[in-house]
Amino acid sequence: MGSSSTSPVTAAPQAPAPQPRLAWRHRWRLAWRLIRATGKLLGPSTKFLATTEAHTYAYSVSANLLLAFLPFMLLMVWLSRQISPLSFVLSVVGQFVVAYLPTGGATIIRDIHNLASQQTARIFSVIMLAVTSTGVFMPLEVALNGIWGFKKNRSYLGNQAVSLAVVAICGALGVISIQLAVVGQRAVDWITPGNWWLPNFLDFCVLKTFAFPAAILGFFFIYWLLPNGKISPERVFPAALYAGVLAEIFQTVFRWILPLLDFAKVYASLALPVTLLVWGYSGALLLLFGATLSARGVARLPHVHLRPHAAHATHHPSGSLDGPATDAPPPPL
Repeated sequence: MGSSSTSPVTAAPQAPAPQPRLAWRHRWRLAWRLIRATGKLLGPSTKFLATTEAHTYAYSVSANLLLAFLPFMLLMVWLSRQISPLSFVLSVVGQFVVAYLPTGGATIIRDIHNLASQQTARIFSVIMLAVTSTGVFMPLEVALNGIWGFKKNRSYLGNQAVSLAVVAICGALGVISIQLAVVGQRAVDWITPGNWWLPNFLDFCVLKTFAFPAAILGFFFIYWLLPNGKISPERVFPAALYAGVLAEIFQTVFRWILPLLDFAKVYASLALPVTLLVWGYSGALLLLFGATLSARGVARLPHVHLRPHAAHATHHPSGSLDGPATDAPPPPL
């Protein structure tokens, strides 16, 4: 009976585990690199917000926005009630106001209820929008022209025409979102009747589902139509998308810090208009921040390659695909 010899099995050497101090040092280096890259990306846009021009434009927009807000809401209610019952329209508009205004929602909703059926209020709202729309969009046009490098601004009448067009577009977006929210919430009430938490939560989800895209489209048309020059929509839409996301984050953060500001101790009965003025001022700065990202070519949608070889192809002017993908750098701010 032969004896069989077996060779010993040697285990592969294992790499030594990294020491905790070295691992943390490596993580800090990666974090510092990320901070530096983010600073280089967002630094010029943040620097623009520190200029006196940006704050002058933001204050002007905020003051006129305060004058235009209630007339704009009244006209949207009047247009929406031509399609849906007034009670449903007022309910959805009230939810919009509570969801997006930082404070004073109950007061503004009460004013909308009292003025919604008055014809003189509608006429005065049209007149006020015609006056204040220029006050809102003229400084925005001057700011956006400076951001994009357009040397010439529109005349007063030219800006008036573009401002009214932007107001009409934003009003149409508001009416459409209100109508879709009315239909969605009536469907929710039919599917889940009762006064428990689920219908209220679903109503809120329906409201956000239609309000968020309307806000993004509103930013898009402002960025695209207001500057006195030709801008590609492909460069504007990513900035509008990111501005919409930042607006949602901003309104949540502003609600959190509002009790710390405590305007009522200083301004007493004027606390509500002062709060809305500061809120609009901060929102105008956010809008200008998104515009600078768009002008510098920073705000871009991520590229998604659906085919493996798509990452190695580029579009030639003839429309063919050949060679490595290259993108021309955007013009500097």
